Amino acid sequence: MRNINLKSFFISFNIAFVIAFSLTSCQEESPTRAIITIVDPDGEPAYDICTVILSQQGLINSAGNESDIYESKKTSSNGMVEFEFVNEAILNVEATYVSGNDTYTAESVIKLVREELVRKTITVN
Repeated sequence: MRNINLKSFFISFNIAFVIAFSLTSCQEESPTRAIITIVDPDGEPAYDICTVILSQQGLINSAGNESDIYESKKTSSNGMVEFEFVNEAILNVEATYVSGNDTYTAESVIKLVREELVRKTITVN
């Protein structure tokens, strides 16, 4: 009787281990995302289209690889733009907002955290 209980314990344990391992190994990574909101000098969202550039060029990481990240997008009508990356990074942010005859710009930095959503609001002047 003891052998049967011990045998069924090991079988149950192995089944539980296989299920737990397969569940953890099948999970997809969440994207590393940045949502940037551009606001005008009055703090209102930049309703007209604004160009936002995220970049990191010329830096060398610990493995000796040079980074070459450059991505440009236009904001939506609510002044927001979303970027998606695989890895975390510290990126330069450049924003250019044209409203009528006026051109506003801003520069900043954003730190992306792997598999997280980072939000940043930038005021153009």
